[in-house]
Amino acid sequence: MGDVVSLDWARPLGLEDDTLAEMDNTPHMTEITREELSRTLSAIEERMDRRVDRMERDAEKRSLDYKAELALRDEQLRRELDLRQASFRAEQSARDAALNEKFAGFLGAQAERDKAWEKISESRFERIEKDVSSIKTDTKKVGDDVNGIKVTMAKYLGAAVVIGALASAALGAAAKHFLG
Repeated sequence: MGDVVSLDWARPLGLEDDTLAEMDNTPHMTEITREELSRTLSAIEERMDRRVDRMERDAEKRSLDYKAELALRDEQLRRELDLRQASFRAEQSARDAALNEKFAGFLGAQAERDKAWEKISESRFERIEKDVSSIKTDTKKVGDDVNGIKVTMAKYLGAAVVIGALASAALGAAAKHFLG
């Protein structure tokens, strides 16, 4: 087995026979002992174990970093939501205060309007009472005047009746005197 090397792998690469002759100085795999193989496999296994441990630590560190970042984001979101809620409450409080002022102003204006209506109503009632009182006084005066006219008419009627009776008597006497 010594110096013969298989050319199957070299031909597709375009290597010539003289290049292969230079490569013949490498030891063959069949010359490795069990102990060397065991040590080599143990070394590979140790390196792989270290790599796996390092990968586990890295994964755990990334997981913890991710959890910490999520916690920070959650805290930031919570603070932002708290600020938004406080801002909303402050705005709502300001809106409520503005509405209370508007309602208070409206109710104050309505109370003033009601007072003005009461004054107007009272003045109207006073004027109506004065008018009614004046009408009563005028009615009494008219009644007195009518009574005075009745008395005067009665006097004139009485006088007219008396005059008519006298004229009738005078005419009757004159007619007797001329006709009779």
